[in-house]
Amino acid sequence: TGHDKNRKYGQENAVWTESIYLRGYKPSTGEKLTSAHIRRYAETLKKNHFKYAYLFAGPYQYDGHLPAYPFSDTAVNTVKRLKVLYPDIVILPWVGGIQNKTVYLDDSAWVRNALSDTKKLIETLNVPGVHVDLEYIIPGEPVLDREQVRDEKPGDREMYARNVNDFHRKLRGLLPEAFISSVVVATSPDTRPWKRKTTVDELKVLIQYIDQLSFLYYDTYIRSQDIFEKNCKNLIADIIELKKTPTPKRVQYLIAIGTFINGPALQKYRDLKIENIPNSILTIKKSIDAFKEPGCIVDGLAVFCDWHTNKKEWELVRKYWVGK
Repeated sequence: TGHDKNRKYGQENAVWTESIYLRGYKPSTGEKLTSAHIRRYAETLKKNHFKYAYLFAGPYQYDGHLPAYPFSDTAVNTVKRLKVLYPDIVILPWVGGIQNKTVYLDDSAWVRNALSDTKKLIETLNVPGVHVDLEYIIPGEPVLDREQVRDEKPGDREMYARNVNDFHRKLRGLLPEAFISSVVVATSPDTRPWKRKTTVDELKVLIQYIDQLSFLYYDTYIRSQDIFEKNCKNLIADIIELKKTPTPKRVQYLIAIGTFINGPALQKYRDLKIENIPNSILTIKKSIDAFKEPGCIVDGLAVFCDWHTNKKEWELVRKYWVGK
């Protein structure tokens, strides 16, 4: 089985998806959701062997509550329709946000509201679980609009991982049977994202409460293929270490690549000579191949994001990762 493609490069693939499907329209343009959108989305996922759909349902608001739109009839009907069109789809509403912007994990009332709304969302949409995307933007990074982000308080950054882990622990307590997916930036030593990196020790706690973890291996600030590859191997080594950590449920580990438009502010983070789809995927595969672990190390590929992935890019993903 060592040479069986599906064993070595797992196909539990996922994609981050815009809010139009649950909202009923695209906020940036006002474009209305149609049955053609829903059909095309289902067909794209099916054709490319992508199973997990992280449908944007957030962000959490200042009080911890989710906005109204993911609870709407539109949202409920879209989810029903997608399941009919693509029975293997696993829809995980994508919730979360940025700490000190609309997320306040250090506030018990905020956390209480966020947890109860997340449970209500899963029940309303009749989905198996949720995708949690909590981010801590490093102050002073000009890439993101800092105006709305409150100044850091002393100890905020140090306490953040513990707060994230506590949130997932409480979510698991509330939803013992749910499929809980989460996401972090890569743990590799030379990557320099604008978000706070999580350590492997912090992740050893997080994985006690989740079913799936995606690592973002893009916007690395890396300019050299050698360093990109070395750090990808570091990430694979960390995944192997996490896989050897006992957990209540088997956790899937996904590596995410970026397909979004590389605006001027992002270019220092993202060198497209390196972080293009073919090279990203080939580097991930080569890094997996460098380890002689039995079975599947990386359980799937995740793509950020559906609204910028065109037909040609989906073909590249299919050609280089799915192999179908």
